[in-house]
Amino acid sequence: MTRSVVVTGCGTGLGRAIFERLIRDGWAVVGLELDETRAADARSVAGAGDVITGDAGSREDLRRARDRAVELAPLGGWVNNAALPLPGNLHDPVQDEVERLFRVSLMGYYWGCSEAIQQFVAQRSPGAIVNISSIHARAAFTGWAAYDTAKGGINALTRYIAVEYGPVGIRANAIEPGAMRTELLQRVIDSDPDPARMERDMAAIHPMNRVGEASEVGSVASFLLSEDASFVTGQCLPVDGGATARCYVYPVDPTLIEAYGLETR
Repeated sequence: MTRSVVVTGCGTGLGRAIFERLIRDGWAVVGLELDETRAADARSVAGAGDVITGDAGSREDLRRARDRAVELAPLGGWVNNAALPLPGNLHDPVQDEVERLFRVSLMGYYWGCSEAIQQFVAQRSPGAIVNISSIHARAAFTGWAAYDTAKGGINALTRYIAVEYGPVGIRANAIEPGAMRTELLQRVIDSDPDPARMERDMAAIHPMNRVGEASEVGSVASFLLSEDASFVTGQCLPVDGGATARCYVYPVDPTLIEAYGLETR
């Protein structure tokens, strides 16, 4: 039976990769995208789904996305992805930016989860939620006070849903990406005076020594929404090339460098 799923922030980056992967998997995917041009582009590949133009920080727009999804098929999944990557600190905060970030990047997830769960309960059905968190939820990054806080809150929300709603078959998991090759990250790399150095620095965060690809998050989201993950819930899964598994950048063993023909940096 076809089921529907909502993906917020579907027009670009990780959201677009998840959106397209779930379409290929046979879901009736309804995207929510703030930018009309990006929404129209996503709508052109939506197949049996649709894209709603709206704000992921608005309960009304989240409800519109849910209602559209239910028109297409019973709701089976929900992906909260839309976020604002705004830097900031505590000693010189910009209040408007902090409040805007929390509205979208934390409360948008809260209300998105609420919309999904209300519908699952109304249907008397199980369902799966995937929240796109970040390695910022697991380790602190200087200059990202509000963003780190929001991502930590997303992980807590994910665990809560798993515990409260597990008895009725509703699952929730979070994905914690490392540095992923999205349009935003590529602009950061390309705008640096030395793009090649910036790329190397981004790659060096991860023991796998490369930037991740958006499709790699899409694959994990697909798994977590699927029946293959039917006993996986309450987990916050790093998709970070091993970044959060270490606390120090170790040199590569010389025998591995020789065996694999690696370049030394």
